[in-house]
Amino acid sequence: MLRQRKIAIGCGLIVALLAATTTIAAAQQQATTLQLVQQNNSGISGTATFTPSGGGLTVDLKVTGAGAGPQPAHIHGGTCAQLNPTPEFTLASITNGSSTTTLQTTLQALAATPHAVHMHKSADELSVYVACADINPAALPRTGEADSSTGLIFGAVGLSLAALGLILRRRSAKPVDTL
Repeated sequence: MLRQRKIAIGCGLIVALLAATTTIAAAQQQATTLQLVQQNNSGISGTATFTPSGGGLTVDLKVTGAGAGPQPAHIHGGTCAQLNPTPEFTLASITNGSSTTTLQTTLQALAATPHAVHMHKSADELSVYVACADINPAALPRTGEADSSTGLIFGAVGLSLAALGLILRRRSAKPVDTL
């Protein structure tokens, strides 16, 4: 009986720990989408989606209102309103409304200080910005907000097994009446 109790409590704790780990991992793998807003009356807007991938960060830009391109895009230090003109990361130029680039950084690192995604009018007119999105801490997914029912199920099973172990423990601790 003592062995069953220990096994139930141990399994319950292991399953509860697995649930917490699964939920945190899911939250860290969430894609984050920011809105690219037009600048300088360009009529160009869209989205910048950041997805963690294999130790890096994939940045997908999708825009409407742009020509066939290519139109350069970068991540600059600063904000849309006030930026450092020297880019920190060069993104693939936007062609036919889209671009995908994988960077060796994280969204958390980018959001630690002000950064912004800037889309330029053309390679010849880099100083003319046509769309922008600020990268800020409010844009980051918050831990524990993952859309993961698996974590909740494992957590419930783990807690149930731990409770079963405690019930078995109490039963085995009761004195037995002797005749």
